[in-house]
Amino acid sequence: MGAMFFAVLAAAAQIERNYIREKTLEGQQAAAAKGNHGGRPKVIDDDSLLFARALKDKGVPVPEIAKKLTIKTGKNAGKNPSVASLCARSPTPSRPRHRPGRRSSPRAGRRGWTSPAPAAAPTPS
Repeated sequence: MGAMFFAVLAAAAQIERNYIREKTLEGQQAAAAKGNHGGRPKVIDDDSLLFARALKDKGVPVPEIAKKLTIKTGKNAGKNPSVASLCARSPTPSRPRHRPGRRSSPRAGRRGWTSPAPAAAPTPS
């Protein structure tokens, strides 16, 4: 009797969940029709990115580029974007990234992070 009761409650909960999901999707579609797409506003828009790329091609350092740009929308409007925001939008990394499979420090091999090369098998003579 108890198992059947919990099965009915589970079915009712699933129906309620599907109903909430449908209403959420309808609300998102209605907002998108009005032009609201949600999420945070972009700190660096396409025009600023184009300007930043031109400065980068001229050899201007990234911190100087960040000081020349201003955020146009959002709560930080009128301020300069951070260097991290600028680097995140740049197509090429300004510094080399960590490559998986490489030791992260000279002592990493001593900690067992890398496995030693297997010994060569003896050849029969």
